[in-house]
Amino acid sequence: MKKIIFLVLVVICAMLSLIATIITNPSSGTVYVGQNIGAQINCIDYCPSTMFWGDGTTTSGSDDFFYLTFRYHIYRNPGTFTMHFRRSPFTTPSCLVDEYKSVTILENRSITVSPAQPSVGLPITFTAINFKTPTDITWDMGDGTTYTHRGTTITHTYATDGSYRIRAFDWNGDTKTTPVSLTLKVAPVLRVITCSPEMPRVDQPVDIRAVGFKSDSIDWNFGDGSPLQTYSTLVSHRYQNPGTFIITAKEHGMEAALESKAIIVLPENRSLVLSIPELRMDEPLTVTALNFRGQLILWDFGDGTVVSGPATMTHIYKLPGNYLIIARDENGASEKKIQASVKILGINDQVNLEIAEITLDNGKYYKVVPKKSKNIRAILKMKMRGTGIVSGYWIVNNQPFEFFNETVYQGQIKTILTREIPGLPVFDPGMHTITVQLTRPESETVVFPTLRYFVLPYENEITTLTPRDGAIIKEDEMANFSWQNVLGGSYYQIAFANSLFPLLRDDPSEKWLDCPGGLNFIPDAETWSAIQRNKWTYWKVRGLDSNKNVLAASSVQEMKIIIPGAAVGIQKISDMDGNSIEFVNGITVSRADPLLLHGYLTYPAEAEYLILQVYANENKIDQLLFRDVKKEEKRFFETSVPNSEKESRILFQVLKSSSPSLIIGILELHLKKD
Repeated sequence: MKKIIFLVLVVICAMLSLIATIITNPSSGTVYVGQNIGAQINCIDYCPSTMFWGDGTTTSGSDDFFYLTFRYHIYRNPGTFTMHFRRSPFTTPSCLVDEYKSVTILENRSITVSPAQPSVGLPITFTAINFKTPTDITWDMGDGTTYTHRGTTITHTYATDGSYRIRAFDWNGDTKTTPVSLTLKVAPVLRVITCSPEMPRVDQPVDIRAVGFKSDSIDWNFGDGSPLQTYSTLVSHRYQNPGTFIITAKEHGMEAALESKAIIVLPENRSLVLSIPELRMDEPLTVTALNFRGQLILWDFGDGTVVSGPATMTHIYKLPGNYLIIARDENGASEKKIQASVKILGINDQVNLEIAEITLDNGKYYKVVPKKSKNIRAILKMKMRGTGIVSGYWIVNNQPFEFFNETVYQGQIKTILTREIPGLPVFDPGMHTITVQLTRPESETVVFPTLRYFVLPYENEITTLTPRDGAIIKEDEMANFSWQNVLGGSYYQIAFANSLFPLLRDDPSEKWLDCPGGLNFIPDAETWSAIQRNKWTYWKVRGLDSNKNVLAASSVQEMKIIIPGAAVGIQKISDMDGNSIEFVNGITVSRADPLLLHGYLTYPAEAEYLILQVYANENKIDQLLFRDVKKEEKRFFETSVPNSEKESRILFQVLKSSSPSLIIGILELHLKKD
């Protein structure tokens, strides 16, 4: 019986050895240096085994009938290797199985060189492609120079000509591995003429060099008719006309052949651009020199003013007339004159200020912006009697900031903004002030209000969503305060104030409420009731990181909660021909423009008079007066509103006849242009 069992085991082992094959991943058995290759044996057995990879490394493990795993290996050198799988069954040594498989490892690493045909003394750039340790490569340059712990790109210069074998060792510079090699032929120094730039413009300095010549004294002919001159190996020359010219050079006093080079000179592309070709005296003129090559330009404005300056200059002419502006490049070193003409008009009309106002670009006298913001400008609007010049300057933080000189015309509104670049100071956190001072007309004495903007100590700004800035909210319609997420924000807080300056100045005594909703805040009853009624309330949101450090804030927003005594309603909307237009939930869609609104208002008490104001997109378009209003009396009205924009917001406000007036009723209607 024991003999029979032994024979059965031998037969089983023989059968297993017949079906034992090595399966590779990828299945082609062809991979590249540094790429993972997996090997699996499909023999069915319970036994330890060893994989000999053919490059001197082995991997041992066990194979199981129910769990056959790939073993992975990385070849560091190219070539053909024989994988040897050896199974050692625990049953009997006679069942030992050996399996072999050949695998080809290809090289996909390489070295590139620039320039492709280098010469002695010129820097050569070598780049290692597809290396596995690109930050730690050992470079053997073939001339006795070795660079260790280098990256994929190096620069090397050869002192003598010849053929060099460059070798780059991968795998953290392991010189025991097969390097990636390149044979490079370095040519001797050539006797040539080089030009920089190779294709200059007219009047542009060209550096011309004699390379590989046997003398430092060279006879030069630039091919443009200029006289033959003897200079050193490096000269500078300007061509005054476009075209192709032949440069020749040879060693002075020596019997040598002429070396030549053709150079193409491109046409002139420099020019002057004026901000306006005609303007009035005392009005600033901006002149820009296009495509000039020097950092400084010698300017002659034709009125006796000659000055050295940058490519963009501002000049003011004091007398009317025609002027020729001349600019010479390279601070006058260039003899080429680039010209432009300007006409200065005279003004004799006396101008007087009729109306004027200044605001920030949000339409308010205050604004909060993040540090380094580019989104803030001040705006001056003026309407004058007469046509003439108005000049003045902006005053920022009690210091003159920017001057202006503008032509104004009778009856027109002139808008003057602070410049965008560089804009208002936004680098120093804290409060900043801005106002304006007129210097002409001299007879006008105008005191403008002071605007204020607050620069936050961080660069991010939170965008608020609801309620909108300047919202008027009914007491029984609790607002949902929401905003957009800010980069890095983990927590948010909101604060309310009865006056502007605590929030504007980030007063440390201000109470900040946590916002568990993350990007929104719904006040509880206590918070909502604590907000004052019928007066402007200010609110702001700030974002904090995971360490509770403030990293962003919103601008200060305004809102007013009112106790809605009066009710406003819309009975009908029609076009101007009387055709009815449907509206649902305060929204109407129509192509008609304008629309006629038929509405009513009621008040739960008697009033001497009520005022109904109608706004379209923040602009007041109508105001209606209702006298001797009786308790719960329905008073009707009609008003037309524009419907010219894609979307419009119509706001009705009812004011009670007290001093100051109180808003006691509101209604919003949204129009959509079909």
